[in-house]
Amino acid sequence: MGVGLAAVALAVVARPARYEIDGLSMAPGLLPGDVVATGWLPPADRLRTVRRWDRWIVATADGTPAIKRVVGLPGETVSLDAGDLAIAGRIVLTPPRVLAELATAVAGGFHGREEAADGRWHRTWRVPVVLDDAAFAPAERRTLLPVRDVGMAAVLRLPEPASDGPVRVRLAVADRVVGWRLPTARRVALVAGRLDGHLVAAAWPLDMADRWPADARPALPPRPPAAWDVARAWPTDDDADVAGPVTLSLSIDVAGHPADGPRACPMVERLSSWRDVLHRPAADGIVEWAVPPGACFLLGDFPSGSRDSRHWGPVPRDRFLHRIVSTTAAADRRPLRPAAAASDPPRGAP
Repeated sequence: MGVGLAAVALAVVARPARYEIDGLSMAPGLLPGDVVATGWLPPADRLRTVRRWDRWIVATADGTPAIKRVVGLPGETVSLDAGDLAIAGRIVLTPPRVLAELATAVAGGFHGREEAADGRWHRTWRVPVVLDDAAFAPAERRTLLPVRDVGMAAVLRLPEPASDGPVRVRLAVADRVVGWRLPTARRVALVAGRLDGHLVAAAWPLDMADRWPADARPALPPRPPAAWDVARAWPTDDDADVAGPVTLSLSIDVAGHPADGPRACPMVERLSSWRDVLHRPAADGIVEWAVPPGACFLLGDFPSGSRDSRHWGPVPRDRFLHRIVSTTAAADRRPLRPAAAASDPPRGAP
């Protein structure tokens, strides 16, 4: 009998804890109705090492659970620099997997002209001035600010092997170009852009089952890698450093031969443009914080809709409850039993 009770207790403790999102502080990656889950054996999270970029359920001052992202670690100095996150005065480059959770799709940004020239098929579009608007928060009223960190994403379905050889693909952001030689008979995701003072780019294979939802959430293709293939500093004196219109382009050729429109278009499964989050200070205007030992600095992914360490200050480690390891969008999940707790304190709560 005792063994049986112990086994039941262990099974309950080992099950992941689930939380249903009821606020916008982590939008667009998490929206109301989405469900997040911990790993197995949730109590072990109390002993887990806290890492930058992880999302955690933490207890606020009144005990209400909230989900936030770790950006500053014990002993660091965190600051907001023209919309970017900086640690000890140096802007931190966001990894691809994190950008997939933070980025917002730019509506209509992929429309442009097509042409065949220089032995390549091109699609070029000029992204207008991009603002930090939020289609997921239509009731919000605030002054919009321009965002300089923008880029493009694509999914290509490359043709079956032929004597032509590999497909050459180039993505261009302003006048900066990144190219790949890609094997045929593959489905490939590509991302490039200006991000945190860098030109960044990455390419990775996709399975046929990998779905990139048409609702533009997330703004990047599925299963992005942990690190960028290309991460080169963007000159700070460049005109494109100003948050103005940016020209983006995709070009394709097969073994040096022009891939004209009828040949290239079937390869392009989807094109999109994205913008990074623009970190804003709180109403008090403070933009720098010292993180003491034993605490971390937390931010929401939707700055104007989040109460976080900009308001509370650094959060002690003993208020960290659970690390989030998986998410399920509301539209994709099966009916659930009542979730364990709300994920975001009501607006106006501490």
